[in-house]
Amino acid sequence: MRVGFLGAGHIAGALARGWCAAPSAAPTLMYFDVAGERAAALARQTGGLVAETPQELVAASDMVVVAVRPADVAAVLAEIGPQLDSRGLVSVAAGVKLEALRAALPSDAHVGRLMPNIAAEFGRGVFLFVPGSLGALAQPFAEALEAIGTTIELEESLFDVGTAVSGCMPGFMALIVESFAAAGEAGGLEPAAARRLALAACEGAASVVAESGDPAAVMAATATPGGMTSAGLATLRERGLEAALAAGVASAAARAKELA
Repeated sequence: MRVGFLGAGHIAGALARGWCAAPSAAPTLMYFDVAGERAAALARQTGGLVAETPQELVAASDMVVVAVRPADVAAVLAEIGPQLDSRGLVSVAAGVKLEALRAALPSDAHVGRLMPNIAAEFGRGVFLFVPGSLGALAQPFAEALEAIGTTIELEESLFDVGTAVSGCMPGFMALIVESFAAAGEAGGLEPAAARRLALAACEGAASVVAESGDPAAVMAATATPGGMTSAGLATLRERGLEAALAAGVASAAARAKELA
């Protein structure tokens, strides 16, 4: 499959570098960005090609990934729509619904939505996928995504909250790691040691929870009555950590709706 990225920012880069690290499953990649050097830099990193115009990129692609700001999506689609023909188009723009995508494209366009997160770069991405009208093009694209993470098909009505849970997780987790490191430093650890401990522990903890598949079971197994973890969890709950995280997810989902 030949995949063309309209936009060569963080999300395009994460997907492309993930595929570059899994060459047996990697599609052929091409990039266009209004900042030409950004596309050129990503092409150098991944062995991809650079298109001089959006039209050139569409012509050389089987699947076009629209990775521009939500406010720019309509203008980009109006520019390339007449060229799509039987090619597929997937948008990663938060809050831009299929209805809006279809309104800016020819009536027979094959269009879907995708929300990756930046862990795709390390082969551990989470991809929310609405196949829309992609038809037969959906399966090979989903298979390519599975090589660099986990793909979950969702109804579009659940896309915003799904995006908040998965797409925002790296940022939320980074805040937690930063807070753990700061707490260690406040307790007397050297800053570098506190950061290394927090980062390594986060990676290991995520693996334990993922392998278990049952967060409650992991908490039960690690929170020995009267022990350190038990005391810490009790304090976090008393201080409202669960409510704060739920509010963060709700706020992110609401923002996605505002971006539409």
